[in-house]
Parts: sequence; structure tokens; C-alpha cells
Amino acid sequence: MANIHFNTTDAGGGVSTTGKETLSMRVYSALHDEIIAGDMPPGTRLVRRALSKRLGVSPIPVAEALLRLEIDGLVESRPLYGSRVRQLTVEEAREDAVLREAIECQSARACAENASKSQFAELASEARQVDRLMSQGDPRSKIGMKAHLDFHLSIARCGGFKRLSQELERVWFRRAMRLNWVKATYCRPVPERWHEQLVEAIRSGDADAAERAMRDHVRYGREEDAVALEYVSRERASDE
Repeated sequence: MANIHFNTTDAGGGVSTTGKETLSMRVYSALHDEIIAGDMPPGTRLVRRALSKRLGVSPIPVAEALLRLEIDGLVESRPLYGSRVRQLTVEEAREDAVLREAIECQSARACAENASKSQFAELASEARQVDRLMSQGDPRSKIGMKAHLDFHLSIARCGGFKRLSQELERVWFRRAMRLNWVKATYCRPVPERWHEQLVEAIRSGDADAAERAMRDHVRYGREEDAVALEYVSRERASDE
């Protein structure tokens, strides 16, 4: 895990921020990215004093950042124990999959109805990249996981409803996408041109067909949640 140190003072000795970005938001972003990247896996203790020292800030912005991460569902706190990166169970993964299906199916409908030709061209390019990375079959690929996540977020954004992409980024979506990446590259490899075919279905302009294609897409391999979680747990143990 890389050490991060913010330059927190300006010429006058006060806290320096960029634009509207507060120090707690910068700490939040740094910790958020580490959790999502897997640098701090589920169960990692988040000791405020240690984080403050590593990030070069006082405990106050760290506490504020941890509260935001808890609201996001990425961190959990327990009395007399403190904070830790939230664990993910099979049941939570299944519930998250249902939430993902609901949001992504609506995103696909909106995208089919509202996206421009240039947006579809960009989606097709992203799809080809994800399919290429998936074909390599590396369940630990952080580049692949990020590309997979970004592709699905792009579909939501192209629909023209900002809230849909925001909700996809929220509670456990990124962690669920990591499990989906593991399932697709380790448990049950996806069909050829899996994401390109999804874009083609959405690009047809038929909202019903787009929704059906997305529903089939997100449901593929759902039964392998437990296997994927077991893989992630073994991966974490081997890194410790």
C-alpha cells in the first residue's frame, strides 16, 4: 500500500484546498480508491491515528472521511473496535446483484432511447477493451476491473440521467463489480464479444430489447457468487 501525504498548508500556514475540494474530501477520495483497488481488502482495520500519520493530516478529516465511507457502505464501525473495511457476504452480494439489475436495466432503456451516435461509438470502444481484457482471464487484473466498472457506468451516463450512474457508484456496486469480474475470468468465462453484443442490443433503439439484453447480462453467472467470494478471500490470505 503506497504512502500518501497531502500538502495541506498554504503560504499563510492554513489548510490549502483545490477549489471546493475540502481536506476531508481529499482524504475520503484517497481511502475510497485504496478500498476499491483492493489495497485495503475487507476486514482491514482503519485506525484513525495511523491513517492520520500516513496521510499527513489531523484526525478530524480522517474521521469525516470514514463517516462518508460508512454511508457509502464501504466501511463499518463497531463499539470498542473502531472502523474497518466492510466485509462482504454471499447474501449481501446477492442483494446487491438485485439492486444492480434494477438500476442497470433502467439505464439500458434510457441509453437506447437517448444516447447519441458518438456516445454509442465510445461505448463500443469501451466494450471491445473490456472483452479483450476478459479474454486474458486474469481475475486479479485491476485494470480490467476498472474498465469493466467504467463501461457499465458509461451506459448509465449515456442515458441522460445522472442519478442512475451515481446510484451505481454507491453502496457496494464497485465491490460487486469486482466479484463479477472474478466470476467472468475465473469461475465462468463469458461468451465471446460479451460486452460488444450488449452495446449492439442497446444501440438498436428498442428499449425493451435493451432491457432484456441487460437483464441477461447481469444475471449471467450469478450462482457463482460464493465461489467468487471464496477466491477473493484466498487472494487476500495469500497477500498477507
